[in-house]
Amino acid sequence: MSGRVIATAGCIALAASLAGCAAIENADTGNFYVQPGKFQFLKCPDLARRYVDASGREKQIVGLMERANESAAGPLINATVYSVDLKQVRAESQLLQQTMQEKGCSNTVPPPNALPPKK
Repeated sequence: MSGRVIATAGCIALAASLAGCAAIENADTGNFYVQPGKFQFLKCPDLARRYVDASGREKQIVGLMERANESAAGPLINATVYSVDLKQVRAESQLLQQTMQEKGCSNTVPPPNALPPKK
C-alpha cells in the first residue's frame, strides 16, 4: 500500500513540474497575455491611439510598482498584483507595434491631440 502512495505522489509531482515548465515557457512571449490577431481589424489611427493608451497604462503601473516598493510589503504586492498587469500591457504594446508594422502604419505615433477622439 505504501508503494501505491509513493507512486501516486510521484505522478502528481511529475505533473506539477511539467505544468510549471509549460507556464514558464509562455510567460514572456505575450501569447499567454494577448490573443494573436486581436488588433487586425483596427485601422492605423485606432492602433496608434491604443498604443498611446497602453504606453500610458505601462507608465502608470511602473509608477505604482515604484511606490509599492517603498513599503516593506512592496515586493509581495508587485509580484501578486502589478507584475501580471505589467506583462499584459507590455505584451499588448508589442502586439500593437507588430500589427502597425504589418499594416504599414507610420512608425511615428502622432501626438495625443492629433488622434481621433475616443468613442
